[in-house]
Amino acid sequence: MLKRITLIACMVTTASPVSADFFRDYMIDPEDGMLDSSRFLSELPMSFMPVPVVITEPAVGNGLGIVGVFFHESDEQKAMRVDGDAPAILPNNISILGVAATENGTRGVAAGHLGFWRNDTIRYRGFALVPDLNLDFYTFAGHTIDRPVELNLKGPAALQELKFRVAASPWMVGVRQSYRQVELDLAEDIQLPNPRLNAAVNQFLDNHLGDKIRTSGLGVLAEYDSRDNPMAPQDGLYYAANYVWYGDSIGSDLNYGSYTLEGLNYWNVNEHFNFALRFQYDGVDAGDSARLPPYVLPFVDLRGIPAVRYQGKAVAVAEIEATWKASMRWRFNAFSGGGRAAESASELSEAEVANNYGAGFRYLMARRYGMTMGVDVARGPEETAWYIQAGSSW
Repeated sequence: MLKRITLIACMVTTASPVSADFFRDYMIDPEDGMLDSSRFLSELPMSFMPVPVVITEPAVGNGLGIVGVFFHESDEQKAMRVDGDAPAILPNNISILGVAATENGTRGVAAGHLGFWRNDTIRYRGFALVPDLNLDFYTFAGHTIDRPVELNLKGPAALQELKFRVAASPWMVGVRQSYRQVELDLAEDIQLPNPRLNAAVNQFLDNHLGDKIRTSGLGVLAEYDSRDNPMAPQDGLYYAANYVWYGDSIGSDLNYGSYTLEGLNYWNVNEHFNFALRFQYDGVDAGDSARLPPYVLPFVDLRGIPAVRYQGKAVAVAEIEATWKASMRWRFNAFSGGGRAAESASELSEAEVANNYGAGFRYLMARRYGMTMGVDVARGPEETAWYIQAGSSW
């Protein structure tokens, strides 16, 4: 553990001239003498927290990446901090820039921005991604196959959300915009053993390979958020629902709708113990699902389970996590969950259950913002994977 934290500290200090005085002034918390990047992130211009990304995702293979997290304080927050009155709150804006690559040829660059504006009455979230992905898919045109088909997905994608607080309540409402342009191709030659599935999959691939498929969507969202910290919550609730329509009237090559219902629950049981519960339901509303490319379908999203391994037009997931706070800085967690994917909500009860379990640790890296970093190790039905985590698990 200490080796990992030391590595992070060395990476952070490379953003400015390294000296003993600099490290003591900006990377050590005077309250407990421990490693802490709060002053580095808030008091130096263009300072950032580099988050190393070790990718062990079975769907794309092992790989490496780096994500820079930039914190931007407002003048009011800076004044509060100088006066010693600043609580552990997030800055008005957080920017993210990252790059990653894996052993199966997957690579990509991404940028994002989070805005908490006008005393947190307006929130913005936007991400842009230019990927070149090689992913294993198991679901095509309503058929699930045992042997994966590796597809190459190439092209830009973007997601934006703008939300407005309802009076002074925890409720927010807003709009969501989504855009993808994907060129779909085979990443490798395939031979499927089942003739019936082979014919169905081959027909689907013949209809889509080599095409640039554009999906453009616009929708609405509502959420209830009483979390004490949106990036690393210890207590509070987050419930959200959204519906996005994709149609030719807004520039989409495909006509369908997607929706999500999500609930995150955090309970601060006492000063040493936290408990969290997540559940989520994702669905796709399409008259002819056989025309939908596989990357449009939702999937069981749990630590330790390969991305897009379990897909369907209806997906339900639940996960619990318990955290023991050994000290103000060190926290240890254990988690377990399960998910199901089916062609409709009525078929979920009979669908295969994909379970996961695992454990990890967190270190409070920026006390001022409640920002934690750590590692999770998770086991799914087929694989074991580990993840470097920054902020909340979900």
